[in-house]
Amino acid sequence: MKKPSSTFSVTIDNLPQIAAAYSEGVAARVLYETWQRLSSTLGADTWHVSEKSWGVALEFRGNERLAAPSVIEFIEAAVTVAARRPVAIGPHRIVMGLSADFGHPIQADGSARVEASQYRLDMCAAALAYGAIDAGMIHFAEQPVVAAGEKAEPLYFECLARLVSDDGAVIVPGTYLGALERLGLVRAFDRHVVREVIRQLRLRPDVVLGCNISGQSAVRDFWWKSTFEELSKRPDIAGRLVIEITETAALPDVNEAVAFVSAVRQTGARVALDDFGAGHSSPTFARNARVDIVKIDGSYVRQRIAGPDGRYLLHHLVNLVGNLGSTVVIEGIESAEDLRLAVETGAKWFQGFYFQRPQLPHHVLDWIVISNPGRPH
Repeated sequence: MKKPSSTFSVTIDNLPQIAAAYSEGVAARVLYETWQRLSSTLGADTWHVSEKSWGVALEFRGNERLAAPSVIEFIEAAVTVAARRPVAIGPHRIVMGLSADFGHPIQADGSARVEASQYRLDMCAAALAYGAIDAGMIHFAEQPVVAAGEKAEPLYFECLARLVSDDGAVIVPGTYLGALERLGLVRAFDRHVVREVIRQLRLRPDVVLGCNISGQSAVRDFWWKSTFEELSKRPDIAGRLVIEITETAALPDVNEAVAFVSAVRQTGARVALDDFGAGHSSPTFARNARVDIVKIDGSYVRQRIAGPDGRYLLHHLVNLVGNLGSTVVIEGIESAEDLRLAVETGAKWFQGFYFQRPQLPHHVLDWIVISNPGRPH
């Protein structure tokens, strides 16, 4: 008896926007490149890959029976490879926003209104970031979260992504993060960041590391399936991972974000809410999500120095977060006076230049200097 085929779909979420900002012809080239990359990765003998108006349909035609966890991971890996490298079309380099659905595709609106010049400018920044990721040139500048006046081990080291371009220039998140969020391309990027931090945790069994993801990535979607699966199987790694949600962009769905936090914590990893009080974060979300760590934005230290209203506000935030049951970290400590005022609030953990500036590993700095002897560092 012939086994029934299994079908899946890979949607190019930003295809309408690409057509609006560039042309229908460029969009067609992007669609063809997606088909070609998936066909090459999956293999024509096992999968039938066909173009659709919204992306690519996949039909399994192998003889063996599909096992749900393994096939999902297999398709995730194929889509990750396809999405990672920007598509070069003439002078343009375009990043595809791919999502997979194990059933019927969720088709985007066939038309889109974009401001073409801004979209193209953002896409240049996105292509720069994804190009560095594809070349394996992602590194982390680490900064510890520490207790005041003690020699205890840091709570953890925050890993701040630093991409390195072909000419050895260090690309900081401010160059590309806003563009990725505006284009809706940050989820796949954040997945790469988290996977790289997990790789570091495998290599360094004695450290606890944290990394940032955008609020837009706090969704239990396709991009996190294998990551959650691996963390669940490796409690020795999960217990040393902190995922910081940075709400520079609004959460797409608060209820889904709460569920995402729950899914992360179920693996044994911890969740931090970064820049609390400065972005889109709210006490209600922090309470409902039951995040492990809340990091109060450093601007409140500046306000505390400015006058009595600032002093009251910082005390209030520390007490509020403490009542939520979360560990409190005050960011932006740049001087002994900053630390003194922050300690007065009752907080136990701090982060900032006063303790240590974010530092790239020595082997990365050495490589940059050797590769670019004429560049000032």
